[in-house]
Amino acid sequence: MKQRTFFTTLIAIVLLAAVIAAGLHAVFTVAYVRASFRTNSPEGEAAAQQLKERLNTYLGSSSTFLDLGEVRATAESDPRFKVVSLEKRLPSAIEVVIEERRAAFASPSEEGFDLIDGEGVRIGAAASAEDYVLLAGDFSVTYQGIAAQGAYLPELLGVYAAFSEVLGEPRANFVSVSLEASGVASSTRFDRFRFASREGVEIVIWDPASAPAELGKAAAEAYLSLGDAQRVRGNILVQRTASGGVSAEYVSSL
Repeated sequence: MKQRTFFTTLIAIVLLAAVIAAGLHAVFTVAYVRASFRTNSPEGEAAAQQLKERLNTYLGSSSTFLDLGEVRATAESDPRFKVVSLEKRLPSAIEVVIEERRAAFASPSEEGFDLIDGEGVRIGAAASAEDYVLLAGDFSVTYQGIAAQGAYLPELLGVYAAFSEVLGEPRANFVSVSLEASGVASSTRFDRFRFASREGVEIVIWDPASAPAELGKAAAEAYLSLGDAQRVRGNILVQRTASGGVSAEYVSSL
């Protein structure tokens, strides 16, 4: 008798749980995927439409048990995009803001050029380096998944971030950056970045590993301060001083 009562109670509990689960699923079901895209190219517009269709596959899922990490992975399955914000709006909506990455650098490859953004993410390919900052000289880029790696690449990204704060869109100002490594294993003080501007003047940043953000900011501010005649020739020499500061000096010729 006791055993029969036990099984009866167990079945009742299971049925109650099933009813509750069904009720929760009915109430907490994804009915809306509100995806807002910030694109900056025609290719990005087309890719955004395809990505929205993939995100719509979450319609009808349980919003209670939905894993936002899975949604993020779907939203960033195309390396062209990154998630700015993602949240559930219970009971029935997911809101996600997705931004198209901006290509900054063009790195030579067997098929043409890999396009890399300012965070070091490979986001696509191009047949030409036009409109991007060409990585030249001693740069050697490899990839771990979509993340670009290589000697002096973190320092370059630090300089570029400082350029972006001052100039807005550095690739509009520069056509290439060369790594000129001295080959002296015991010291980096003679290693340098050489940025070639579209007007003609070049920025030479010595020992960029020492303080990339500070050196980049000083270089960009010095570039902005030049007159029209100065911008077509000469060099801006940027380096750490003996006292630990940063100097950025324009010279018309070396």
